[in-house]
Amino acid sequence: MNQGKAGSGSGRGTPLEDPAQIKQIMLDLIQLEVEFPIKVEGTHTLPYTARITHLDTKKGMLHLKLIRPLPHEMTAGALFEMVFSVGEQRFEAPTVFNGREAYLLYQFSLPAQMVPSDRRRHKRYPFRPREKAYVVVQDGTVPGHGLSGPLVNLSLGGLAFRVDRVMRLDDHLRVTPGPGFFERGKAFPMLKIRDLQKLPVFEARGILANAYERGGETIVGIQFGELGEGELRELQAVLDLRDLVQRSTPGLPGDAPREASPRNPAEPKGPAARVPPAGSQTPDALRQLGRRSTRLLLVMAPGSEREQLCSALGTQGFLRLETADPFEQALADLRSDQSATLPLVLLEPGPAPHTSLEAIQLLRQELGERKELQVVLLTQGEAAPDAPDPVLPTLPWPTTEDPSWPLLLDELAGLL
Repeated sequence: MNQGKAGSGSGRGTPLEDPAQIKQIMLDLIQLEVEFPIKVEGTHTLPYTARITHLDTKKGMLHLKLIRPLPHEMTAGALFEMVFSVGEQRFEAPTVFNGREAYLLYQFSLPAQMVPSDRRRHKRYPFRPREKAYVVVQDGTVPGHGLSGPLVNLSLGGLAFRVDRVMRLDDHLRVTPGPGFFERGKAFPMLKIRDLQKLPVFEARGILANAYERGGETIVGIQFGELGEGELRELQAVLDLRDLVQRSTPGLPGDAPREASPRNPAEPKGPAARVPPAGSQTPDALRQLGRRSTRLLLVMAPGSEREQLCSALGTQGFLRLETADPFEQALADLRSDQSATLPLVLLEPGPAPHTSLEAIQLLRQELGERKELQVVLLTQGEAAPDAPDPVLPTLPWPTTEDPSWPLLLDELAGLL
């Protein structure tokens, strides 16, 4: 259908008022079971996530199933706005609340018009590749798939991330997704963003909005599902802080680019820098990518030694670093962790290593169906401590001066 723009920069097209086309789009939304937000027109209240369950063409009525109930004091005749996408086009459509039919099931009027719109509802905040923010999503329970990769941008409405890894949840084998894998509307009932500033873990659910290739990489856009008021406050606090940093720090994404230093005309021109195409990265580049994607859990008491060790790991590119103390708390966190991959656990020998190792064996049995828990014992000095488990690998205490431990950690993490 040909939709002309109403004006330059308005982000809106000519309203669609053909009843036959509107009804067909409503039927498409029913067939595809599309979830979309509705909100009271002219307000800034939290939108309600809705899905059309039935279309009564004779009465001009829609039956909408909501995830959370409307207020009891909501009266018939209240104006609402529906926002949804069909194919590549996004629409806004006014509708009228007519009453409650059953629990979470409400009657709304069939929209008389739909306005095409490409206007973004929320400001997006970009994230740099070297930042630690990381996304993990699952498209279902076992058997299903887990996707993970660094965060690209974030807004109140959703996010985009670079897909570094796709794996099956039943056997944790990496898979190469086919062309139909990143299908628009694919549901992700579990979504986690790790290591946002002042928010270690943010959990939600989402729907795949789009996917595209960029420089040999796959970027996936996800629209958040229903967010509670607490989740919305957490996310808004992160974005407010992000906005403050962007406005106060020159050179961050969104700022004007800095002028390049003038080159001396007498200097000979060097060859233009070339970016290697995807698939031709050097071994060092691939290893750095693997380190950035490897999840580590350091079990160690807070203090200067832990800070120095974290600094040494970060210097070598191990950025997905989590800490826990005491060991019992780490075990509890691992038992409740439902992310796609278990971390490589770095364990500081305590005063009672036998007890810790017995707990490790028990935890390995509990998590055996997902993936064997890999635990590495840190050692001080050249001699390894006596351990009742001879299979338990050891790692020399990481320091910025010792060049040997990063390669050993690469081997333990399966990067070599």
